[in-house]
Amino acid sequence: MDIASFFDSALGGGLFGLVGNVATKVIGIFEAREVFAQKKEEWGHDERVLDMQSKAAAAANQQALAVTAASGSWSGLSDSLKAEGAIGASYAWVNAARALVRPALTIGLCSFLGAAFFALSPGDAARSEISDSLVFAAVTAIVWWFGDRAKKSV
Repeated sequence: MDIASFFDSALGGGLFGLVGNVATKVIGIFEAREVFAQKKEEWGHDERVLDMQSKAAAAANQQALAVTAASGSWSGLSDSLKAEGAIGASYAWVNAARALVRPALTIGLCSFLGAAFFALSPGDAARSEISDSLVFAAVTAIVWWFGDRAKKSV
């Protein structure tokens, strides 16, 4: 073996090793990009899942609040009816004034809500809420008026 052949083999082997090393690094960069893209997709998925879970929890909380508010309204009405029934008879003018309070409050409430309803434009979102309030007020007034006038048990 001569010295030129030795240097050719050493130089060839070194160059081949260098090319292999560079190729490994380039492939590693592409693999890292693929891994990062996959992780980024997983993070996006996790973010979407957390967002949906957050929205679901918010909707559940809103529903629980609505149920609690409705339950409180009906228990307040029941307590009001019990308190009204415990008052008993008095002077004729006191009974007449007391009998006019409910209709006056109901007519006043419905008039106020009706004026607010017709003051808003037909496409306004608040008009729908006021419509719901009018229905709630009307049903409450009817139940309150006629619920208190139910036949008393002796």
